[in-house]
Amino acid sequence: MCYTINSVKGEVLNMQQVTSLQEIETAINQNGEMVISKNNKNNVIVMSMEEYRNNIFDDETVKKLLKSEEDIKKGKTRKATEVIKEEIT
Repeated sequence: MCYTINSVKGEVLNMQQVTSLQEIETAINQNGEMVISKNNKNNVIVMSMEEYRNNIFDDETVKKLLKSEEDIKKGKTRKATEVIKEEIT
């Protein structure tokens, strides 16, 4: 079976035909995140574990920052000295 993989790095679209997992791995290592298509339908997005971990970390960090900003707007704040005292004891 033959699959088409497309690089989604920047605006460059690198299309290539692959027939083995090894070829997919090589393409991901060279190009980063890839969209794998079968019969001209985008079925799967594949990325390295490092990219995945970075994306998850970034997403969680953004969620925490947004929640913190909401807390600040609602006045749910504490003095840093109080928090530090709690952490030390």
